[in-house]
Amino acid sequence: MHDRPAHALSSAAVPTAVKAGYGAGQIAGQLFRDAPSLLLLFYLTSIVGMPPAIAGAAIFIPKVFFGAVSDLGIGILSDRLVDRVPRRRWLLIGAVMAPFAMVATFAVPDAALWIQVAYVALAFSVYMIAFSTFSVPYLAQFAEMTDDPGERTVLMAWKHGMTGVGVLLGAALTPVLIHLLGGGRAAYLIAATVLGLLCAVTLLLAWAAAGRIRVVPSVRRVLTVRALLGVLTYRPFVVLCASAVAMTVAAGMSYASFAFFVTYNMARTDAFVQIGIISTIMAVVVMTGSPLWVYVARRIGKKNAYVAAAAGHALTMLLWSLSADAPIGLVYVFGAGVGFFNTGWGLVVLSLLADTIARSRAERGDDRAGSFSAVWTIIEKSGIALGGTLIAGFVLSAMGFSAAVARQGGVQPASALAGIAFAYGVLPGILKLIAAMIVWRFVPSDEVTISPVRVHVHAG
Repeated sequence: MHDRPAHALSSAAVPTAVKAGYGAGQIAGQLFRDAPSLLLLFYLTSIVGMPPAIAGAAIFIPKVFFGAVSDLGIGILSDRLVDRVPRRRWLLIGAVMAPFAMVATFAVPDAALWIQVAYVALAFSVYMIAFSTFSVPYLAQFAEMTDDPGERTVLMAWKHGMTGVGVLLGAALTPVLIHLLGGGRAAYLIAATVLGLLCAVTLLLAWAAAGRIRVVPSVRRVLTVRALLGVLTYRPFVVLCASAVAMTVAAGMSYASFAFFVTYNMARTDAFVQIGIISTIMAVVVMTGSPLWVYVARRIGKKNAYVAAAAGHALTMLLWSLSADAPIGLVYVFGAGVGFFNTGWGLVVLSLLADTIARSRAERGDDRAGSFSAVWTIIEKSGIALGGTLIAGFVLSAMGFSAAVARQGGVQPASALAGIAFAYGVLPGILKLIAAMIVWRFVPSDEVTISPVRVHVHAG
């Protein structure tokens, strides 16, 4: 394939408005991640009345299977068809599917348990397919927008800043909305409708912004499943994936256990209001902390910044999980700490991923951005599913959490409270320390500028 004429630009030439607009697509990704991770397991157990282990399995199996199949399929297609179907066009498909998939996931019928399990499995399968249509191409395009590792960090700062907006809308305001609407099934359905529409709007913003950047590839494209699987032999990527497994399992467990921890361990009658306040604090810190972590990464290197952020996150979660009786003011401090350190490792690891994709393109001479992004999103979604549904649900059931007692507003046994604390902060903290050690030991410190693509900006 031959290059078409184009004017090469430095990465700084990408307008700020384009960075902000494209970054807005992350809001949809965060909402799609937060809704099932934060709310669904709690909803299915405490509102619908399904046993935690069964509810977790009903979410986990379709999330992993259909998530993996659809991510791989979209990854291959987005690479194969990129010359005829720009990656940005997939965002339009996601914008159409998102509202329907979001509402269907929470529209669980009031029926026999086996019918509810079958419905959740089917609805969540569709949910994961919708998620793949925009999440894989969206991430892939970041690696094609700049030729400078430092500027990729800035791009990821915009993306991660928008993560804060997603947290504010999904994890902070949505629980408050559910509380104000009475906390029943209808409240969750209304909240799901609002989230679905927000996803559609933000994906349309990202689609419009991406239209101002035309990527001009200078490499041949790899179109086979074998080539997609070949990304798993690229050592720098494998190392990042290993750290991502630990981090995403930890994140999934913490997200799924958050509502349980605030409701039962902290014994808050206004649990969802407090979840909204804490999540708001986290979101504000995420949005304001991104520039600081860009500065830190430039000063001490991306690797060291990641290790510091991951270790800080781990220690904060461990301390918080063991301090359920702490004054609410200290809880807010814990929330701010989680948001701050989450910003650091989340921003830096995505910058390292974009560097790795660009390095592979330069070394191998082919474009596998969609394939790399597909494998990465599979790991993210599967890890969060494993931690947030299967492991968290198993721990709660094994430690004696009773869905029947929860529906009646009763008191959970001490063993269940210990299990909630273990699932919320203890095991996730240990996993985050493992992720920090993987990056510290195996990720090189040198950062080399690689020129994978040439881009130019459209005026409109």
